Amino acid sequence: MNNYEINKNEFYKLIKQGYKVIDVRSVGEDKMTGLSYSDSYNIPYPGVIRKAKELFPNKNEKLIIVCNYGSRSGLTAKTYRQMGYPNVYVLYGGLYDLK
Repeated sequence: MNNYEINKNEFYKLIKQGYKVIDVRSVGEDKMTGLSYSDSYNIPYPGVIRKAKELFPNKNEKLIIVCNYGSRSGLTAKTYRQMGYPNVYVLYGGLYDLK
C-alpha cells in the first residue's frame, strides 16, 4: 500500500473527520455493479482529473477517491497528490472491500 491508500476502517474514520467521498466511476455504474457509498459525489474519471483545479480550488480539501476495485481511484488520488493535494486518499480494494 502507498501512503495515500487506506483500508475500510481508516475510510470510516476519515468520513467522521469530514472527508468527502468522490466516486470516479461512470454515471450509472453503481446500478450495474450494485456497489455504492450513499454520501458520495459522482465525478467520472478522467474528467475528475482534467477539472481538478475547478472542482477543488482549495488544495487542502479532504477527499477519499473510490471506484469498483481501486484502479481508477488510485490513478486519480496519485495524480491529485502530484498536483499538490496532501489530503487525498484512495480506498484500497475499492467499493468491493466495503461489502
